Amino acid sequence: MHFADSRCRFGVATAIAGSALALLGRAEAVAASAGALDAPPRVEVRWRPVTVQVADDVVTALALDRGGRLAVGDARGVAVGLPGSPMRRVALRGEVRDLAFFGDDTDREPALLAATPLGLYRVLPDGRVESIAPGPGSDAKDVARIAVADRVVVAATAAGAFVSTDGKRWQRLSEELPSGPATAIALAKREGFVECWVAIRGELWRSEIRVEAGRVSSATPVRVSIPFASGQRPPIDIVLDVGDAAAAIVFDSDLVVRWKAEARWEQLRPALPPGASASRLVAALDRYWLATDRGLLVAPNLRGPWHRARASSGSDAIYDLETGEGALYAGSDNGLAVAERAPALPAAAGIAQAFTDPSEPDVHSVHRAALRYLSLEPARIAALRHGVSRRGWLPILSIRATGDRDHRRRSDYDEAFISGEMRHFNDRDYDRSRDLQLQLTASWDLGEIAYHPESIDVSREAREIIELRDDVLDEITQLYFERRRVLAALASQPDAPDAGELRLRAAQLAAGIDAWTGGWYGHQLSTPTP
Repeated sequence: MHFADSRCRFGVATAIAGSALALLGRAEAVAASAGALDAPPRVEVRWRPVTVQVADDVVTALALDRGGRLAVGDARGVAVGLPGSPMRRVALRGEVRDLAFFGDDTDREPALLAATPLGLYRVLPDGRVESIAPGPGSDAKDVARIAVADRVVVAATAAGAFVSTDGKRWQRLSEELPSGPATAIALAKREGFVECWVAIRGELWRSEIRVEAGRVSSATPVRVSIPFASGQRPPIDIVLDVGDAAAAIVFDSDLVVRWKAEARWEQLRPALPPGASASRLVAALDRYWLATDRGLLVAPNLRGPWHRARASSGSDAIYDLETGEGALYAGSDNGLAVAERAPALPAAAGIAQAFTDPSEPDVHSVHRAALRYLSLEPARIAALRHGVSRRGWLPILSIRATGDRDHRRRSDYDEAFISGEMRHFNDRDYDRSRDLQLQLTASWDLGEIAYHPESIDVSREAREIIELRDDVLDEITQLYFERRRVLAALASQPDAPDAGELRLRAAQLAAGIDAWTGGWYGHQLSTPTP
């Protein structure tokens, strides 16, 4: 399990995040709709949210056992139980990075292994927790990933890779492997042994694990040389036997695949969202799914094309993916969602009617209305740039006021002898003055006419607005065309058993679009078109 930095989200997105949980990528939905005109209906995918109590609505790790139990990890522990039913909550120390069920075939409910930066925990079916240290030292307690195959479990830690056959007693995978942080690991059951791939300090190694009389032995590890990789880009995820690929190595911005038919490596560069980093790769529901810290991508094959598959809102970080019987679970920083097989797309007549309905505004009008309501129009940045370009001509004004007060008192005393009498004379003077001075100064910095320093701030603001506008438009596009798909299904089968559910879904999507446009979309639907 790998984590992505938390990102600030546009406040309005939170209000309708729930309505976005059932969306697919626009290209996939439109292509499937268009393909239904000439090709037989294909199996579609429908997303729905799964209610689970997790800390801060952030799901960091997932695991499914053979009995259908689901384990959901978060920053404070795990919740275990059947999906959709009350789950048992178990508190752990540290954020849960990875989860795996591990036990014998005779175990009705296998134990759950949880990897955290503070240690490896074994959660028993009755809720008891055992703390496990795969190796000596604090680095061995810093567990990043867990992989299980057959009767073998391997833990990737900051001190290297460790193996066990019961989850209690551990040993180093191989003394010939280098010690250091292990970032990714994968196991695959083979005839007579378990194949193990592990990435340690940016280098990829392959080994064979054999279990004889309860003892583990490993063959001499072989370093796997990938021509497109380097030590500065450590592998993030390793997947074995995925589709036509014998091995797929996930890096932050690309995939390196070795095909089964030919022993050569090929570098694939999926079109990731701007600034996104890939984290997990799985195959499920006849598709390939790539988790990133900016959403979930889907493709018909590893070479692409990759499109957004909306398990959540546009820029949600997808932390983990888990496949089940006809289902795909996605854990993100917006909760847990599941993708399941849905009925095929409707007939061509229904699609044509839904996509040419003149009573609804087109998607471009909805885009413009949303940008106006959210003040994300390009004119906003243009006004800022124009203002900065003129600011150098404006003077810097300074006003200075000074005041002066003067008070003066004077007294004179005198004596005179007149006509045999002494006379006393006293003269007093009092003067007061007040002065007020105002000074206005204008100055120009002529260098700012050529280049104003605040233009850098405008450029930074423009990049943030463009990124936000892209997320908003992408979200609205998903809502808009998902609603059209639902309306197409209603038009083709108005008396179907799930027609009521489809009408409710169409109303839910319309409410989401209405929230993005500040009520404009709902007004357009309620106003007859001339």
